[in-house]
Amino acid sequence: MKYQPIKCGDYDQYELLCMQSARVKIITTDDQELIGNAKNLLNLKGQGEFLLIECQEQGEHKVRLDEIKAISYF
Repeated sequence: MKYQPIKCGDYDQYELLCMQSARVKIITTDDQELIGNAKNLLNLKGQGEFLLIECQEQGEHKVRLDEIKAISYF
């Protein structure tokens, strides 16, 4: 699936979460649930933009930004 750019405001929110290394809960468009700390935003040429999160049990995950259905932080 081709990457669909997200709204600038949403990108800004992800940047703030990474700056704070915030603990987040993400639900993807395929209903996968991930809980971990937001670490960084990645722009991988030809693949899209990703949020890198560190999950306690599963390690690092790259989540494509246009595949995030819901995100909350705590």
